Formats: sequence, C-alpha cells, structure tokens
Amino acid sequence: MMHLVLHVGAQGTDGGQIAAWLAKNRAALEPQGLALPAPGAFLRRISTALDQGRADDPFRREEALLRDLGASGQRLRMVVSAPGLLGSSADVLALEGFYQRDLRRRLHALGTLFPRTRLSLLLATGPARQVIPALLPDTPGAAEALLAAIPEDRLPWARLARSIRNQLPHANLIAWRHENLSLVWPQVFRALVGRGVVLPLAGLIDFAARDLGAEATLRLRRYLTANPPQGVRQLCDVAGIFGRKFGLAVSGEGAVALPGWLPERLAGLDRGYETEWAELAAIRGVTVLPGPGEDSAETLAGAGNPTR
Repeated sequence: MMHLVLHVGAQGTDGGQIAAWLAKNRAALEPQGLALPAPGAFLRRISTALDQGRADDPFRREEALLRDLGASGQRLRMVVSAPGLLGSSADVLALEGFYQRDLRRRLHALGTLFPRTRLSLLLATGPARQVIPALLPDTPGAAEALLAAIPEDRLPWARLARSIRNQLPHANLIAWRHENLSLVWPQVFRALVGRGVVLPLAGLIDFAARDLGAEATLRLRRYLTANPPQGVRQLCDVAGIFGRKFGLAVSGEGAVALPGWLPERLAGLDRGYETEWAELAAIRGVTVLPGPGEDSAETLAGAGNPTR
C-alpha cells in the first residue's frame, strides 16, 4: 500500500528547514524507495486534480495523481514537507481565528484525493512567542486585529489536532514541540522516512546544532569538516559534547523586536501552552514525540543508522 507522509507545519515553526533537507538529499533517499515531490509542485498538482478531476473515478484519479507525483512499484512511500497544505500564513492567523480558515475543506479534500492511500500527518506545535511573530503581516494595525481573533487564553493546538483526527480519522497524526526539535529531530526524521532507511547526514548538522551557542556551532562545524561523523548517533554525541564545552544559545537570542503590548499578549497565550500540549497528547490517535520509553539508541537504530 502507498504511504503518503505529509509534514504540515505548523506555519511559523521550522521555516522550510525540513523541506530543504529533503530536497538536498533527494538523490540519496529516492533509491531507498521514497518519492519526494517538491512542495510547490505537490500543492499545484493536488489543486489541479481537485479542480479538473471532479467527475473522474476516485481510485483512478488517485492512481494517476500518485504516479504523476513520482510514486511507482519501487517507491511506495511519498514524503512531502508542505505546511501550506493547511493554509498560508495569512490563512493560519486570520480574522476567523487560528487555523480556522478553510481548514475542514482542505482536510476533506485531502481525504477525497487519497481514498486508499495510507496517510500520516506530522505536526510541530510551538509557543506563541515563537510562532505568532513569524505569521504577523507588516500592515499597521494587523497585529491587534488578528490577535483579537484568538479568544482563547492559549493557542488552540488541541483543537487543530482534533480537527485533523475528525476529518481524517484513518490517518496517523504525529506531533512534537518545535522548541524541543534539537532533542527529537532523530524521531522526526524516522517518522518522515520510515524504518530501515539510512538517513543521509548532509544538512543534519543544522538540526544537531540547533541549541548551540555561536562559538560552539562554529567549532562543531570546523571539527566535523575535518572529522565527518559515521552516523546520526555520533553526530548527536559530538554536538552534545561541544554544547557542554562551549555553551548553548542564550534564550531569546535573535528574537524579533516586538511592539510594547505584544510580548505581554504572547506571554499570556503561552501561560496555557503546557496545558494545551497535554490536551493534544491525550487525543486518541495522536502520537507525540518522543514516545514513552523511547531513547536515542532505539530511535537511531529504527532510522537505519549505525549507532557509532
């Protein structure tokens, strides 16, 4: 059975980093049984299929769509990082609320296009102080109007997860906290590419060094240029050593300057983030990363990488 794995964001989290890694490593991953259509091409193709294939047999339409996107008898797992699938930044933070505009229609369309395909959706959440500034337009007065459209005292991540589960009840939903990406990225990539696939190391240093300070990152890159790691586990170990020796990034470093009232509003939304995450994690059919009892060795072995 074909398996379609979709990284659907959230908007305002990784800034295209996962999509860039997939594009960089297409030549190494496709021979291992993966189809990796570009995000823009994927979104355009499914839009065309919805507009022009309404009268087509749904199974034939699905087969033609998958074939056009690169699926074959040798490529039975398709992986796409396309946060735009659930809406653009302007759709996600809109006057209708947070992840409200057209969400049900988009999810329903996804299920309609892929009636027999196994679906997995990967979703990163994040605190308001990180997510909202990345979504706000520069238009004067927009921040006040858009944040007023979020009546809750926290970003409603659990509501988003329930909407996905309700509209796509047979799909897998895998979630993690983006602020913890430096700790869970091996599990994220395992969920993307599947067990038994060897993770190419190109570009993974950006994830391993995510929480390192500037000096630690510079020294790590120099060291790895001269001493390439033999696997993902070794990369994690070396990054940890450099972080402990040369320092981690200072909290808030590189943050965008915000108008006076906005940090207080975002801090208010973030006071409920832990509760919101707990509600999301308790939803039936949602898998959260890291999984219970899952350690790094298990994660990396599952990804098909040598532990040393």
